[in-house]
Amino acid sequence: MDWDFCYLVTNEIYQFLMALLSAGAYFYLIRNFVKYRKTALLTGAVYLIVMLVLWYEPYYLPSFWAYMIGVMAGLLVMCLMERENFLQKIFLAWTFYSVRWLVARTTITIGALLWKAALLWGQGYIDVEKGYYLSVAESLIEILLQVVIYMIAVGLIVRVYRNKGQKMQGREFLLMSLPSFTSAMGYAYVKYIWESPAGLQHNELDSPAFYHGMVLVYCLSLYIPIVVVIMLFQSIKEKQLEETQKELLAGQMEDMKRHIREVEELYREIRSLKHDMGNHVMVMQKLSGQEQEQYARSLQEQYTAVAEGMQSGNPVTDAILMEWRREAVSKEIAFDCSFHYPADREVDAFDLSIILNNALANAVEAAKGGESAPAGYVRITSALRENVYIIEVENSFDHPIVRNRESDLPVSTKEDKVFHGFGLRNIRQVAQKYHGDMEVQVQGQVFRLSVMMQVCWPLAESGT
Repeated sequence: MDWDFCYLVTNEIYQFLMALLSAGAYFYLIRNFVKYRKTALLTGAVYLIVMLVLWYEPYYLPSFWAYMIGVMAGLLVMCLMERENFLQKIFLAWTFYSVRWLVARTTITIGALLWKAALLWGQGYIDVEKGYYLSVAESLIEILLQVVIYMIAVGLIVRVYRNKGQKMQGREFLLMSLPSFTSAMGYAYVKYIWESPAGLQHNELDSPAFYHGMVLVYCLSLYIPIVVVIMLFQSIKEKQLEETQKELLAGQMEDMKRHIREVEELYREIRSLKHDMGNHVMVMQKLSGQEQEQYARSLQEQYTAVAEGMQSGNPVTDAILMEWRREAVSKEIAFDCSFHYPADREVDAFDLSIILNNALANAVEAAKGGESAPAGYVRITSALRENVYIIEVENSFDHPIVRNRESDLPVSTKEDKVFHGFGLRNIRQVAQKYHGDMEVQVQGQVFRLSVMMQVCWPLAESGT
């Protein structure tokens, strides 16, 4: 049997599988950060193709630069398909480049240890046939090791990087990329000192086991800072987001106070109408025919202007609904309201104001239309079925909706995502406070938000 040919074929298959594993890891790393799955798939595919082309090209190219070219080709695909958050995409590509080397270096070191163990088992001599089968076994073990190590290394980064949809800032990019830069420089050092023709021409198999142990520790010491820095920075970002959310809630409290003042003003106007009702009756008695009809119509218009929309059963929700109705009408949006406040249940009007304000703000913003699309509609309804209170807000829209892979909530379309995108999360928090939840449905050009809450009878009534 031509063992040289067998070694050659086995090595080609091994290199292809290793490139395929790296492409899969590239895809696995970025798939939760990009909007469309096809972007991640195409990025991994382009990386694989470039690496195979570079492997078979006739001119020698150091692996440091070959893998750099492959990773940058994938980065170019990401940036062309989704032209936003470029710093995050560069960070992901740079991090993958470093992790790929650390995984490969770890696998090679473990493979060398296995080969040294095989040499000891063979008492320092292994014939060509046994050597081939041992080489195949070692290659299979290295492939399985790479699968496991990639899943752990890349999976851990994906897990600790929680705020995936937020735009990465310059200082954040520099801080989080520093460990990966250090790792890449370690890669360059190893390639020059250990493997390049101008270096020491280091031989893995001639090295003692202690050396391989040091290499494993070296790789681990380069990988851990990558994860730790990401985790620490994400913790800082989450604290900042919590503070921002508190500020937004404080702003909603101010809106609540404003709504209460509006309700008080409306009540004063109604009391004024009631106070003057006797005078109006006397005037109408003195009028007759067309004059009386015109006077009655004037009173009706005045009453409608004051009492319009105050039919939900709670003055606070009345004021909120009236405000968003005026906002919708000003933007030529059809506003249909069939909302009723569960006055006989234990539910806080302030909690409902958070739901209504955030839901209607998103609905009106989405339905306002644009230069090429006419304004749409907003519809809000509610229903009480035993102890289950359901609020539904439906609106039309004319822009694509992308969901966050982790929360399954639509991603904010506004540029500044630091101060936007909290509305649906706030709604979900209120629903969960009442042992309920929130659901988002998209059918064609219709967006429907459903909020379910458990609302009980007041204690005094439930005990009777």
